[in-house]
Amino acid sequence: MNKKLSPEDAFYENLTLGLIKTLSNVPRVCNVSLERRQPLNPCQVVNWEQRHCVYLPEDMKKFYLSSDGFVLNWSYQYAPSDVRRVGYIHFPHLLQVTLLRENIENTHPASGAQSTSGASGSSTSSVIAKDKWDNATPIITAKTKIFEINNINEMAKVCMLYESTSSNNPRFYLLELGTLSWQFLAETFSEYLRMAIAHLGLPYWELCFTSFGLPSWTEQLFLLLAPHLLEKHELRRGRTINPACEHPYNIIDPNIFRSKPKGMAKNPTSSGKAHNNNK
Repeated sequence: MNKKLSPEDAFYENLTLGLIKTLSNVPRVCNVSLERRQPLNPCQVVNWEQRHCVYLPEDMKKFYLSSDGFVLNWSYQYAPSDVRRVGYIHFPHLLQVTLLRENIENTHPASGAQSTSGASGSSTSSVIAKDKWDNATPIITAKTKIFEINNINEMAKVCMLYESTSSNNPRFYLLELGTLSWQFLAETFSEYLRMAIAHLGLPYWELCFTSFGLPSWTEQLFLLLAPHLLEKHELRRGRTINPACEHPYNIIDPNIFRSKPKGMAKNPTSSGKAHNNNK
């Protein structure tokens, strides 16, 4: 008989779309662990928004009002005595979401950019630069704000990009650090979260969407555990990622922690303030 989940367990089960249970049933995958964190309060979210003069998108705000990020790890058993921690999904504390420090200049048209000509025959300034997957690259201006979400092995950074401070619908891009070129990743925070889950937290999965691709050892893990994600003749950005049919939508309810039973044991990684309140 299935054991009834506590409200907190049910929250993380829904948040990760059942990934923990899925990974636990994969041969040679072991030591699946999830670092749980306390939710932020609304004042902490507002303080972050005021500090950076932008509004968080609604789905991202609900996420941080439910959990101040999380870390999911898992290991792979290459041999009986060779177990290595490789799987990794990391969503940082909100305070760690900071303005990008690289000196990003205004975007220049790529060599494959398209341009239009006016009636007089002269070329206009209507130029569309596109990435490897034929998505429009961002145009960086003085009004653009770029926040770093994750650093991928010092090769690329996952960035949340606001076209202007008046926008509350940022997009998510990869910045390739070697060339400072952009690759589109996701339209929304929820899509980026689902992509991380659909890729099982495989190491450096974001590099699938770069111009230089995955390291060879990581590609071997993809071939072992998720070969369908390496299909060479299918445009990645044209695909619909559906990681778990039983959870087609990742709906984050910030009220779930408020219903947490008072007697529930706290996780060791919870903040010291939470422990002090229970004394």
